[in-house]
Amino acid sequence: MNQPPVPRLKIPRRLLIIDAVGTVLAGLGVAGLFTDLSRLFPFLADKHTAGVLAAIGFALVTFALGNIFRWQKMMRAAQQAAAMRE
Repeated sequence: MNQPPVPRLKIPRRLLIIDAVGTVLAGLGVAGLFTDLSRLFPFLADKHTAGVLAAIGFALVTFALGNIFRWQKMMRAAQQAAAMRE
């Protein structure tokens, strides 16, 4: 028998935005540590600032990915529970 297609689970937009912001900050921070971006971004002339920026970016990415994986696990469990009830 034909079963209706399972709807794709969409990752919450807020987690994707946090991940994207974290990626940009981490990229800027790492680039500031290893290259001379002070002409484009004067605040990256200080290596301490670039390091803090990279650390904040990596923390945001870690937070977002942990929550994305937790959300995915929760949704899969809900789908399996719904399939068991049918």
